[in-house]
Amino acid sequence: MGGTSGDDPFVPKQLWCAGPSAGVPLTRRARPQACAPVCRCISALSHRANMKDQHFPLSDVQSSPSCPHFAPLSVLRHHRNELDDPHPSQPIRTRHAMTAYRSSGKAARTPGQPAVHARGARRTVVLSGDALADWVVAERDESEPRRTAGPKWQERQQEVRQLEIPGGSRLLEKLITTALPKAHVWTPTWQHVDWFDTQISHYHATLAPFPESDKVKDFDDLRNFRWRISDDLGISRRGECKKHDEKCLGIAEPENADLVVIADSGLGFFKDHELPKAINKPEKRPWLIVKTGGDGMLARTDRLWDALPSRRDKVIVVTTADDLRRVSGLEIRRGTAWESEASDCLKIFQQERRLNQYRFVVVSFGPAGAFLFDRDVHGGRNYSLFYDPARVEGAPDFWLNGRMWGYTSTLATAITQRIISSIGNKDAPLSSPTSANEIIRIGVRRGLKAMQEVYRNGFGRIIAENSSGQADPTQADPAPDFPFVAVKDALKISKRDLDKDKRIAEVSVTERNVKSSAIFASSRDLEDIARDIVYRGVDDALADTTIPHLKYGKVVTVDRREIESFQSVRALVKEYAERAGTRVRRYWKTEKARTPTPLSIAVFGQPGSGKSTTVREVIGSIKVQEREFTFEEFNLSQFRNTSELADSFHLLRDDRLRGKVPVVLWDEFDSFFDRPLGWLRYFLSPMQDGTFQEGQTVHPVGRSVFVFAGGVYSSLESFKSQESNAEYRAAKGPDFLSRVRGTMELQGIEKRSDDPFWVIRRAILLRTFLERETSLFPKGQDGHKAIDEDVLNAFLRISDFTHGVRSMQAVVRNSSLLGERYFSRSSLPNVTQLNLHVNSEEFHNEMDFASARRVGGSSARSP
Repeated sequence: MGGTSGDDPFVPKQLWCAGPSAGVPLTRRARPQACAPVCRCISALSHRANMKDQHFPLSDVQSSPSCPHFAPLSVLRHHRNELDDPHPSQPIRTRHAMTAYRSSGKAARTPGQPAVHARGARRTVVLSGDALADWVVAERDESEPRRTAGPKWQERQQEVRQLEIPGGSRLLEKLITTALPKAHVWTPTWQHVDWFDTQISHYHATLAPFPESDKVKDFDDLRNFRWRISDDLGISRRGECKKHDEKCLGIAEPENADLVVIADSGLGFFKDHELPKAINKPEKRPWLIVKTGGDGMLARTDRLWDALPSRRDKVIVVTTADDLRRVSGLEIRRGTAWESEASDCLKIFQQERRLNQYRFVVVSFGPAGAFLFDRDVHGGRNYSLFYDPARVEGAPDFWLNGRMWGYTSTLATAITQRIISSIGNKDAPLSSPTSANEIIRIGVRRGLKAMQEVYRNGFGRIIAENSSGQADPTQADPAPDFPFVAVKDALKISKRDLDKDKRIAEVSVTERNVKSSAIFASSRDLEDIARDIVYRGVDDALADTTIPHLKYGKVVTVDRREIESFQSVRALVKEYAERAGTRVRRYWKTEKARTPTPLSIAVFGQPGSGKSTTVREVIGSIKVQEREFTFEEFNLSQFRNTSELADSFHLLRDDRLRGKVPVVLWDEFDSFFDRPLGWLRYFLSPMQDGTFQEGQTVHPVGRSVFVFAGGVYSSLESFKSQESNAEYRAAKGPDFLSRVRGTMELQGIEKRSDDPFWVIRRAILLRTFLERETSLFPKGQDGHKAIDEDVLNAFLRISDFTHGVRSMQAVVRNSSLLGERYFSRSSLPNVTQLNLHVNSEEFHNEMDFASARRVGGSSARSP
């Protein structure tokens, strides 16, 4: 028996006696003395309804006081396939209270019957834990609000739909039965949940239509939209379980199970519920998957966490980075470079005994990645990072167009599928450390693939469609639901296809490689990738690599330090823009008015490295509801007096009056004005108090973002190194830095032994200059035919450019490339011009070496 509240369930004519004569099959023609109370009840109901051999509503049995031994409707469960096509010849097996048995339409084992461990046999899964009822209100967006008063006001209301979607262990149960239709799944059932049920936790949210992806262009076509979460409204936690309540008695599950899956969300299920019997079976302990989370998850003291350590060798813990962040003493940086998050996880598993005692622990970063800890049976520790090279944790691809839940349940389902399919496989047994590791790794990668599909599909389409994908107004619009079928299809992906999928990369993590920033590629690999970037373009070349990279509009970076600084600034600006004015204040609550203080960011980098462009692209990539950024740029080295600075502040106020959030770049803020760093003291009041003075009048600046770009100092370290200088202190340098809330630092292109990514940055800039300054790369032309290999080798391998990025750009500009389709040696500037920006002798030596290597086949020198 299945379905949501509102189903009209029917049972077949043959039932199983649930009273003292349990196990006796009952029919309308059965003798009353076989199971007197139930038979008399069923016979009377059948005769009264004159239904003979047809089905009759079980609700009549439930409501009849003469059927004390019949299991109530709310605790019976049947497979969904049998709801669509009931089999009158197959009995529904019932027991007291919470008995729930999943049947797949074939002959089923009776409870307690040992599982058959032949490969391909049907497996038994016991599922238990915190259950949730997720109540959602799906509402359509309208351009104008409708009136709520007046004649026929009911017709003027916005159309909404309210429904319940399973959550917690209920979501896991449906995911597992969908992905493993041939498995027997035993689980407590909450079949008919109502709004006021206190024995289950209730979560509330609103759904709204969102574009399927960022690639959607036609926003008027509802076929491009999906239901996703717009607002989280909160949770109503379950009440204390009463011993006499039928829903608290547990399930009559088998003692022999192939796998036990637990959903522990921190809602206290195992404080008043017993553990599944299969866990306590001494002669056979099955594998145990624990999907856990919530506050204080490692400090809980209940039946589950007391029992886990003694079964550690067969325990797989699945949790999230956000849950670990809430554990006191643990740190995982959020949304930074993958090297940083892998390093933090590595440190946690080296020290945290509450985690590293278990066989496997999977830490999810959402659809973008996961970290796997493997403590093999020999005591060794292995670490793996699974990641999307083009994204980081919290990437806007998975939250900007609405949000989704169920990611961790999807990941746990993928691992469950791999465990079940591997039982009985003699070629790759779970008892083998190597095979077990491979099994879990494939499960994690499939899980990430399925999690990405969960977001893409959302809770389903907005409107009904026909088989051709066209809107079908003759059908009722589909009700929002979790994308169970999409998850099932994603979990079918083969290992070969997984290996080809560049969006799900995998790398082994060690303490040495994560510290050396060479976790993803060797120096030789990086040089090959750099050449490919120049030949094919940045996007195409990086799309075929597993090197983590982020793209902000026109700006692409692969450097760990740049990614971390860019992401931290994005987080600061986003929070700053959202903080005030996003909530309507209650009319009876008065607050003291406060002048908004600008958010101050400092940006450093070599001259010509693209600081202005980077600021525009990084901050411009932030999407905040009801907030629009506008960009202004002022070069302080060109200001002659402070009145021009006051005029600039007035322009910012004009942007504020237009409802914008101004982002102003104060270029060369460290330039000379009356004295070294002379402009700093004029920004102290605007940065601290949000005001500026013009004559005797003080004006508010308003909400804005100040970005200070250095022209004299190329790094924060060099700027701070002046603290011992008296002129620096007199210019209020320390006071200025104390008001800065974040920094961005663009890395240079000089060759450094401690920086393996200098060659990638150099290649990205070189490709950019060649595209901008020349016609070498017409659309569709192979880049290998556009530039001589010897010339490219010199650009990429020379030790230094005299004036950094500007020198590289100058060499390209000074070359004879007007109207040319090929960059040869002859196109380069003469030695005199070349010496202005590089060491011409070294440059030519690098070209000669590349030529000799190609002809003689000698190995290349290391960068």
